[in-house]
Amino acid sequence: MPAHAKGRTVLIGDEAHAVTPDLGRGACEALTDAVESARVLTAAPDVPTALRAYDPVRRPAAQRLVRAARLMNRMAHARRLAGLRNAALRTAPALGGPPA
Repeated sequence: MPAHAKGRTVLIGDEAHAVTPDLGRGACEALTDAVESARVLTAAPDVPTALRAYDPVRRPAAQRLVRAARLMNRMAHARRLAGLRNAALRTAPALGGPPA
């Protein structure tokens, strides 16, 4: 999509950057979007100006998130990495991760 904002409308959360749940960042990114949109709305003289300022700040971060989630999804589901993934998950409890 060319922009997350147009005129008086802005896409936030999953509407702007729907990703696989592999990173567990969906709600966090929606909150970050909300905080940034509130920041630009209070700093600008009008809504369209504010949203033009919002887009170049949040869209690059959202694009990085989408790429990272896609990579994590591919790694998690790659058959050739299954042994490595399973070994890493077996050691996670020893490292303070969630129990097996």
